[in-house]
Order: sequence, then structure tokens, then C-alpha cells
Amino acid sequence: MKSFLSLFFLLTFSFLKSQDTVKVAVNLSPEELAEQDYNRGISQLKNKDYYSAIDLFNKCLAVKPGFDKAYANRAIALTNVKKHNEALLDINKAIELNSQNPDNYFNKSLIFFALNQKDSQNVALDNCLRLNAEHAEASYYKGLFFYEKGDYDKAIGYYSISILSNRNYAFAYNDRASAKRAKGDMAGAIADYQTALLMDSTHAFIINNLGSAYRANKTYDKAIELYTIALRRDSSYNTALINRGVAYFESGNYKAAQKDFESLLAKDPKSSFAYNNLCSISIKEQDYKKARDYATRAIELDGNNGAAFYNRGIARQLLRDEEGSCYDWKKALELGVTGAKAFINASCID
Repeated sequence: MKSFLSLFFLLTFSFLKSQDTVKVAVNLSPEELAEQDYNRGISQLKNKDYYSAIDLFNKCLAVKPGFDKAYANRAIALTNVKKHNEALLDINKAIELNSQNPDNYFNKSLIFFALNQKDSQNVALDNCLRLNAEHAEASYYKGLFFYEKGDYDKAIGYYSISILSNRNYAFAYNDRASAKRAKGDMAGAIADYQTALLMDSTHAFIINNLGSAYRANKTYDKAIELYTIALRRDSSYNTALINRGVAYFESGNYKAAQKDFESLLAKDPKSSFAYNNLCSISIKEQDYKKARDYATRAIELDGNNGAAFYNRGIARQLLRDEEGSCYDWKKALELGVTGAKAFINASCID
């Protein structure tokens, strides 16, 4: 059975940098009225009323077309309503008017991030870091860029720069832990996840990730405890439910694992993953007909679930259905389950 390992990154626009409000005189000129609209726009942006913010920045720019901060903040609002092309025009205008503000390049990088244009995102991050080598958020996203490329050493380096710039940066500790875990440094990963929780204990995904690090060390009691805490933080966080079910399974507590996967199906009746894991439990309990039926349901829901074909092959073999088992193992191998090859070599004759 393929274990479900979750590595989560909180990829939001919460790091977008809005500028401070500007002073407004008592007797308002048109320019000062524009600045008042700008200030109100900042307020609406902070309140996440993005369309109102856009309208107010529009009014400001109609009077002050050279106001770089208004373009930058309108770009942020446009990004949050997924008008990315308009946002790019605005952030480019802000950069044209003020090319020495690193936050403009950082915000531009997040627009490219939303568009999944990784190379352009990386260029914008480099421009930001050229102006401010200690920019915590830009360093964090550079870490994420290299993590996704599988270059964990560089990812750890950038996450470390981010942490040096902001000692309370919980997400940077969390993601550095994930990079250490990917390198097999479980002790380092656990230490960083624990620090992330000291910085911010409100996020279920960080608690879940710490649980998965303990599970990788086969410290199942601690992993299960942490997954349970994550679910108390957020009962809708199915990843922790899945991982707890896997931890129960790996520790040999099949009844508890079954309960978790059945709970997952109650929330998501079309979870191919849950049916496949129920198949694995049934194989362990030697109920091969039930295992076959669970795997068949998993395949009906997801025809690319190689693990379900692999498991159904085992169930069919134990039910003396050699033709069916060979079909399933060959299909599993096609879908990338390399473990099926040994079964094919041992049991299937063309």
C-alpha cells in the first residue's frame, strides 16, 4: 500500500505588502482627496474587500496617475480577485515609477506564482533580493521554488535566510522541516516542526506534518497523538484523518485504521484512496472477497489508481483467480507500481 505523505505549504497572498497610509490635510485639495481614497483603499484591502479597494484606487489614480503605491496596491487587490493580467500591468507600472522598491518585485513574483509561471516568478524574486538580500518573504518563496525542483539543500539555505530575517516565521520553519525530511534528516525535521508550532500553534497542517515526521521514524503513538490534535484543531482537515488511518495501519491496529477510512468515506464517498486502504486492511484480515470488492470500487472511482490494481491482484491471487491477478499486476506496473513486477515474474506466464 502506498502511504499518503502530506507536505503542505501555506501558499496564500497573506505576504503581499500593502504600503502605509499617507497623511491627509484638513482642507482637502483634489490631490489630497485622492490620497484619502488611497487610504480608504488600503483599509478595504486589509479587510479583504478587494473590489471596493480597486474602486478606491481607481479614483485615486484618476487624479494622481503617477502614484506608484496606488498601482502597487491595486495590483494586490486585482491578484486576489484573480485578474492576474491586469495585476501585472499595474505592478509593472509601479516598478516603472519606483524601481527601487523590493516589495514591488516580490508582489510581482506572487502574480507569476498564481499563474504558475515559475521561471518568471524566480526572476522577480531575484530582483527583489538584489534590492534587499534579507527580504524574509522573498527568501521563503525562493526556498519553495527550489523545494519544488527537488533541490533541498538550496531550499534549506533560503528558508534559513528567511528565518534569520524573521525569527518568528512559522511557515519558514515548517517548510525547512519538510526539506530536511525529504533529505532523510528526521531529527532536524522534527526540531523545525516543533519550533514552527512554538511560533504558531493554530495551524493543523503543521501539527500534521510533525506527526508525519514521527510516523516516518515509526514512532506511531506520538504520530497518532499529533494527528488527533490536528483534527481537534480542524475537524474538516481530512489529510490528518488519512494520515492517522495510515499510522494505525502501519502499527497493526487495523480496526482503528478501518474506522478512520470509513470516516473519510462518510465525508468523501468518492475517495478511491479510502477504498484501497480498506482493501489493504481486508487483506491483512484475510477477507479476500471483501478486499477484492473494495479494490474494484477504488478502481471504478479512479482508473489510474495503480495501488488498487496491485492490491486487487493480491486479493485475486489468494482467491485462486490467477488470470485476474496477472491482469491487475500488469496494469499496476503500467501505472508505475514497480513492486508488481516481482509478482508478474513469479506467477504470470505469457
